[in-house]
Amino acid sequence: MNRIGLIAGNGKFPLIFAEEAKRQGYSVVAVAHREETDASLEDRVDEFTWIYVGQLGKIIRTFQKAGVAEAVMAGGIRKVRLLGNFRPDLRGARFLARIKSREDDALLRGIADELASDGIRIVESTFCLTSLIAREGVLTRKTPSAAQWDDIRLGIRLAKEIGRLGIGQTVVLKNQVILAVEAVEGTDAAVQRGGQLAKSGCVVVKVSKPQQDLRFDVPAVGVETINSLREVGGAVLAIEAGKAILIEKEELLRTADDCGIAVVAIAA
Repeated sequence: MNRIGLIAGNGKFPLIFAEEAKRQGYSVVAVAHREETDASLEDRVDEFTWIYVGQLGKIIRTFQKAGVAEAVMAGGIRKVRLLGNFRPDLRGARFLARIKSREDDALLRGIADELASDGIRIVESTFCLTSLIAREGVLTRKTPSAAQWDDIRLGIRLAKEIGRLGIGQTVVLKNQVILAVEAVEGTDAAVQRGGQLAKSGCVVVKVSKPQQDLRFDVPAVGVETINSLREVGGAVLAIEAGKAILIEKEELLRTADDCGIAVVAIAA
């Protein structure tokens, strides 16, 4: 049986990946981050190891022992967690001393290169998940109004710019007014913050970075995102076609329809 490694972060993305990879006949060997990864992942994979953020050497040893030659990074690590739960091992400390930039993309590419030097290739996080990639068009019964389409177009330009700067991937706006820009707090918290300012009817736009490396940090939205919009009376969720993953796709779209929220995938 083919083996695939899973470097698991938070959220449902690692769970969905593990289930789909198993369904496609892969044996899944997972390393999971303490206080980040959902513990139920252990029941969905063939081999499971807990690590702390920064234990690069332990990741490599675990995969080498299991005979893993390819691995996926799925799910994020909250940046605030780095302040209190960061425990690099010797390999991790040496890596950090060597790397010149601490920006997300530079760190992740550096980690991927480090793993590759030990015979472990990081593959695209959409591996096994092509059915969940958003296709262009309106995905729900509800369609945005003309004014909301204007907000979507503005939101795309702004989200691409904050992505280029390494700030985040999401903006919240209404009537051409920017209400929130995602930073360290994450998408759902940005939606809550911007939606409260909007009172109702906000538009949320989430896109990939212009320099997006599909091996990691691919935009993903789930039912929780729709629930966050519902709580603040949000109206539209716009994501990038071909470069965003819909976690629990059918349930997400059904929930959006039940709440009267429009979900669209746009070419950006």
